[in-house]
Amino acid sequence: MEFREQLAQDMGVFFNPEEFADLHTINGVEVAAVIDNDALADLYISKDTNTDNLFADSMLVYIPEAALGFEPVPGQYVDFDGHMYIISDVKLDGGIYAVVLGVNGH
Repeated sequence: MEFREQLAQDMGVFFNPEEFADLHTINGVEVAAVIDNDALADLYISKDTNTDNLFADSMLVYIPEAALGFEPVPGQYVDFDGHMYIISDVKLDGGIYAVVLGVNGH
């Protein structure tokens, strides 16, 4: 098995709602996604950013690129599970978006 095949197989486990992912609604579409606020805290701390309201105001969500019907970009608003968030940061790596969603300017 080649690396890309193994990676695709691993993504199937990572984004399986019976394993690591949960089902969330993004702009009206149900997708399997993983919220990782521990990684978000590490990111903010490494940038020496104030983390007082981090978990109330922001979240880091991993989403398979193929699951979204759009390309997320910073400054874009999205409806995530019935709440409006602004995308403050996005990174695409290996077919997975890491999207930081925030409110109140975070």
